[in-house]
Amino acid sequence: MRFFRDCFATFASTCVAARPFVFALLVALATSACSGTGDGGTGDPPSKPAADPCGGGDRLPDVVGEPTWVDPTQAMSKSCSYPPDRPVNLSGLRIVAIDRYDETGNGASGNYYVQDGCADPIGPYAGMTVYAPSFSPPDLRLAVGDVVDVLGNLMEFAGPTSGPFPQCRTLPEIGGTMTFRFELGSALPAKTIPTTDLKTYEGARQYLGMLVRIENVAIADKAYESSGRYSAPIDVGGGISQIDVPSISNELFDLKNEGPLLAEGVKFKSVTGVVTYFYGFKLAPRSAADFEL
Repeated sequence: MRFFRDCFATFASTCVAARPFVFALLVALATSACSGTGDGGTGDPPSKPAADPCGGGDRLPDVVGEPTWVDPTQAMSKSCSYPPDRPVNLSGLRIVAIDRYDETGNGASGNYYVQDGCADPIGPYAGMTVYAPSFSPPDLRLAVGDVVDVLGNLMEFAGPTSGPFPQCRTLPEIGGTMTFRFELGSALPAKTIPTTDLKTYEGARQYLGMLVRIENVAIADKAYESSGRYSAPIDVGGGISQIDVPSISNELFDLKNEGPLLAEGVKFKSVTGVVTYFYGFKLAPRSAADFEL
C-alpha cells in the first residue's frame, strides 16, 4: 500500500478535470498496476492476511528433531553418518531477527531467523536459520514480525571443510526461497529458558534459531575477539569442556561498541537473543536493549 499511494498520486494528477466515472476507472487501473504483486512490483508485501494464517505447509517442529547421528567418541568427526539434505515446504514462520551486521567484514550477514508462528506454547525445535535466502518476488522486502513461507532444502551443516564440528555435530539450516504470507507486527516474545540448557549440545540444539531469554546471567571471563567476532563466555557452572561453554556474541549488532561492558564478573538480570551455533553455542542479542541490568 505504501507504493500504491506513490503510484496513485501520478494517476490522480491527470484526473483533476476528469469526469467521476473516468476518475474511478483510473483508480482501478492504478490499483492493478501499482499493487507490487507482479514481477515488476516493488516488493512491498500486502497487509491483508492470507485466508489461512498458518498455511498448508509443514510445521517446523515436525521436520527438525533430535540429532541421532551425534557421536561423542568422534572428536575429529572423521566417520560420521550425517543425514542427507531433504526438501521442505514450511509455512507460517515468523521472522524474529534479520542479520544485517557483518561482524567479520567478509559478508557474514544475510541470515534470517524464524520461528513457527503457529506454535502455542512455543516448544522445542520451533526455530531455524534460513541461510542467505532468495525471495519471491525477487524484490520482496521483509521485516521482523512478518510471517513467511519457505520452500527449500533442510540441511545439517557439518562445519567448514577445513575443520568439521566435533563429535559429528551439525547446525540445521534451510536454504531456499521465502514468500510473504502476512504482516503481523512486532516480534514474538522471547521464550525464557534455563541457562543450564545451554551447557550441552543436545540441550541447546532445541533452541537453535529461536529468540530466548536467560536470567541471572554472569560473565565468566573477559570478552575475546577473533576475526571481527566479539564474544563473552557465560557462567553456566562447571563439568563441561571449554568448547561447550556458551557465550554472548556480536552476530546481530556491534556488541563491543554499542553494547554494555562484558567483563569477568559482570551480571545481568536477563539477556535476550537468538541461539546460534558455530563450534559452540552462542546467544546473539539484537541490540543493547536485549540486556536487562
